[in-house]
Amino acid sequence: MTREDFGGVEGPLASRVDEALEHQDTIFKDSFPGNLGVRVIEAEAGRAVGLLDVGPKVRHPGGFAHGGAIAGFGDTVAAWATFPALGDGEIFTTIEFKTNFITAVTEGRLRAEAKQIHKGGRTMVIEVHITTDDDERTLVAVMIVTQAILKTKG
Repeated sequence: MTREDFGGVEGPLASRVDEALEHQDTIFKDSFPGNLGVRVIEAEAGRAVGLLDVGPKVRHPGGFAHGGAIAGFGDTVAAWATFPALGDGEIFTTIEFKTNFITAVTEGRLRAEAKQIHKGGRTMVIEVHITTDDDERTLVAVMIVTQAILKTKG
């Protein structure tokens, strides 16, 4: 199931985000976010929240959460903040992201909160805060994700 199944090209449209959240296991099947175990729990235009359990699929051989897994998690949650913000005939692709890693994590659950900080005609910029998903909400990483907004043909 892809965005085409929800009326678009790559991901959920604003009018069908709730349905996409319910079917994300199918959407993520056999994909990088699915293999990592990313779970998006909230999504709307310009904002999304996701969870990721730090387990064997996420850790590097040294036992810490792999930076690529954390960055992939943040990029995925940023995408779910982007999809519903697109207009008719628009798609997007990540053109740049920067991740600052603040602290290492060996276990537990991570929470990513993505918020739009800019949307223009050609780009959208999302700030993602990745924290532990516990009472302390320890900051693990901060990302800036830049999306190129593209027009579909037709």
